[in-house]
Amino acid sequence: MFCETVTHAGGDAEGIASEAHALMLLRRAARRGYAIEATERGGALITWTRRQLGGDIAHRSISLVPQMPVGTLTDAITRDLGPIADLRPVRYVFNDHGRRIILAGLTEISPMATASLRARRLVTEHRGTVRLTLTARLGLLAAAHRTKSAEPDGWSRPADIGMATVSAGLNRPGRRAGMLNCTASVATCSCGQFRAVGGDRADARRLARAHRRDAAAAFVETLPVSFTTAVTA
Repeated sequence: MFCETVTHAGGDAEGIASEAHALMLLRRAARRGYAIEATERGGALITWTRRQLGGDIAHRSISLVPQMPVGTLTDAITRDLGPIADLRPVRYVFNDHGRRIILAGLTEISPMATASLRARRLVTEHRGTVRLTLTARLGLLAAAHRTKSAEPDGWSRPADIGMATVSAGLNRPGRRAGMLNCTASVATCSCGQFRAVGGDRADARRLARAHRRDAAAAFVETLPVSFTTAVTA
C-alpha cells in the first residue's frame, strides 16, 4: 500500500493507493511519456507538465510513498531478492526442521532471511507463488541507479591539465593570471552504464536525473500487466 499525493491545479489531494493502483499509475505514466523516478524507500515520483489556457505551463505530480518503506537493502538482502525476481517456480516450503523457507528454483533462502523478507513486506504470495512486492522492486531499482556528480576542477593552470598553451587566462584578477576555469562536471551512476559530462554541476545533475528517469521508464515496461495485492503475514 502507498500514500498517494496528487498535485493538481487545485492543490494537493491525498489518499491511499493499492499496489495494483500504483502499478496502473506507473504504466499509464510510461505510456504518456511522463517522468518517473524510483525512490530508495520503495516508492515513486511521477511528474509532467501541462500547457494551460493563455500559454502558461502547469507542473503536475503524483507521489507514491510506501506505508512500509523497504529500509536498507544490504548486499545480502539484494542477493536473496534476485532469485525471487528472476527464477520460477518460487514458493514457500518447510525444511527438515519444520521452518519456512523460500525455494526459488533450486535456490533456498534461509529461514531467518525468509522471515525478514516477509516481515518487511518485500515478498508476497498469491495462489502458492511467491514474488517481490512493487515496493521491493522500486527500492531495488533506486539502489541500482544511485547517481552522483563530481565537483568541477575550477581554476587551474593549463600545464596542470595537460594543455601546452601557457598564455591562456592571462591578465585575470585575483591571482588568477595564466589560469583557466573549468566548470565541467562528470555525472556517473552505480549501474556502471552511465557517464556524462555536463557544462557545470547543475547540468551534470540534470543529465543524471534524465538517466534515472530513463531507467525507471524501462523498468516499468518490464512489469506484469497486473499484480495481486494479497500479502501473507
